[in-house]
Amino acid sequence: MELRYLSSVFYQKYKDCSEILSKGETRPYIIILIEVENNKFAIPLRTNLHKTKDCYESNPQTNSGLDYTKAVVISRADYIDSIKYPEIEHKEYNYIKFKEREIKIAFTKFVSDYKKDVIRHNRNPSIPANPRFQYCTLQYFKKELGIE
Repeated sequence: MELRYLSSVFYQKYKDCSEILSKGETRPYIIILIEVENNKFAIPLRTNLHKTKDCYESNPQTNSGLDYTKAVVISRADYIDSIKYPEIEHKEYNYIKFKEREIKIAFTKFVSDYKKDVIRHNRNPSIPANPRFQYCTLQYFKKELGIE
């Protein structure tokens, strides 16, 4: 598990993708890199997390945690900032590190559920897409996920 930031190259490439989280270059989101199904994903660590089954709360005092719905696929090395390294509270880092396996299992299920929903909807467009994925950033990475 690695804590990093997304690079300006990434944000420039996906600048028109409204669901991708961006607070500007002065306050970027801390992300956690995780590999699932031969893809590298960046899952943002957010404060004021809206608790759903698609997130993982890492600090109840600050209501912060990982938001799976805002994860992005990292298809190029230069999408990760190689200069700045983030820092978080030691207690929160240890909590996430301790739960790394659980997080990976839950996120893998989230990706699988998303892919199944897209495939189901593509086969039968009269069936509405699941509202759970309405604001999901994976919609910009269908090619990388093999569902385009």
